[in-house]
Amino acid sequence: MRAPALGLALVLAACGGGADEPPPRMIPSPMPAVLARADAGPPVTLIRETPDAPFRAKPPAADGTIAFVPPKASEAKLSNGLRVIVVEQKALPVVAVRLVVTAGAGDVPGARPGAISFLGAMLEQGTQKRSALQISDDFEAVGAQHGSWFDWDSGGVSMKVLTENFDKALEIMADVALAPAFPQAEIDRLRARRIASIRSEKSSPGAVAQNALAAAVFGRKHPYGRSISGEEADADKLTRDELVKLYDRVWSPRNAALVVAGDVSADGLVPKLEAAFGKWKPKPGAAARTAPAKPAAPVKGASRIVIVDRAGAQSQIQLARVGVPYTVKEREAVAITNAILGGMFSSRVNMNLREKNAYTYGARSHFSMRHGAGPFSVGAAVFADKTVPAIKEVIAELEGLRKDGPTPEELALAKESWLLAMPGRFETTSDVTNAFAELVVHDLPLDDFTARRARVEAVTAADVKRIAGELLSPDAMTVIVVGDKAKLTPDLEALKLGPIEERDFYGNVVTKSQ
Repeated sequence: MRAPALGLALVLAACGGGADEPPPRMIPSPMPAVLARADAGPPVTLIRETPDAPFRAKPPAADGTIAFVPPKASEAKLSNGLRVIVVEQKALPVVAVRLVVTAGAGDVPGARPGAISFLGAMLEQGTQKRSALQISDDFEAVGAQHGSWFDWDSGGVSMKVLTENFDKALEIMADVALAPAFPQAEIDRLRARRIASIRSEKSSPGAVAQNALAAAVFGRKHPYGRSISGEEADADKLTRDELVKLYDRVWSPRNAALVVAGDVSADGLVPKLEAAFGKWKPKPGAAARTAPAKPAAPVKGASRIVIVDRAGAQSQIQLARVGVPYTVKEREAVAITNAILGGMFSSRVNMNLREKNAYTYGARSHFSMRHGAGPFSVGAAVFADKTVPAIKEVIAELEGLRKDGPTPEELALAKESWLLAMPGRFETTSDVTNAFAELVVHDLPLDDFTARRARVEAVTAADVKRIAGELLSPDAMTVIVVGDKAKLTPDLEALKLGPIEERDFYGNVVTKSQ
């Protein structure tokens, strides 16, 4: 039985190698290219060599510094006042364009819940000269990526395409942006999809928790007090006339900007943009963006528990309150504070609930910074029988950060994590347009990304402790629980965090008669 193995060993020895010695590494030679001659002479053999970038000639030294420099942008204006921001990047023959309107679902008082986000989905569903299928086919014919949207703070259309197809793709994009037809058949089709999506939220504890959070923290009269998609009845009642009026109201060159990045030059680009968008005029009903309604500030000692009855192996818990707007003066300090609490894998709540106690697969916290003060929340999906212990641990972490502030190691890691994540915001031309559109939406200078590093590095442990003291008091939190009401209510009452209020899957208060 050993003969084959012995024979193999003899062969390896004869070849100069043993079983424990790897074979010598073979370095491939450049592949030759054989070219036929036009004069019927002997073929010509060329050696192909891949050119290498000069920076690879010498390995970079590991000096511990972060040397990322954000791209720079130039600015221009079209004849109708439309702002143009251009980031020239010649490395690849690709161009990305984002037309961004600086008003979203949180900025239009009186709009039906879900109507603004529905408008964003409808922009690509037909124009005066193209059907929805023709729009898709025409973009596909030039190999363009494309989309349209509305979120809480903005809306718009976007596309990315090879430079050689830029002119044609720009014409399609302008048609989508400036001449939407809102065909009734497409409204009905998207309405059915929207209703199906809203109904599916019942099977998602995370979505249910967010619905309850919005309604409980902001109240139904505030734009942030509802899901951005609205409820089933909202989608069912939405009309074409509403969409047209909303489009005329928010879609204006006075309230928008074109952000372009990639293989372009500003001098050659602006005339093309002028031809495509220069005739765009605001509609009579267009209005400047209004400030979002200011929610009531959380009252210390007025915490309460909101429960959504949903039996299962897990509970969804969130501790939430009104947070801060995007333009808060100490935005970076707030971000670093959140990173230490629950914004990183190594954050306090994740290390506690996941690593120490094994209550969850992952715990996180988040400040949703919008034009107005959006929600802050911290929580996780936890084992059902660990619901109340998990709430106690989250409260302990909130109090610990407020009392003691961060350790030097936590502060350094949070800063490093934030800074090392910055280059990822500019990986592609689409990422670049998205990043600079953010500056447009929040009225920030174009060099803000360059200035952010210094602001992050200036954050101190005292800043984090102070911000935690101001924004992370458990006494000002609403506790959201999606779980088994019958089993959890006694233990939740024992927490003595305030009255318990029941809401349904969409955040509506459940009355006793129900």
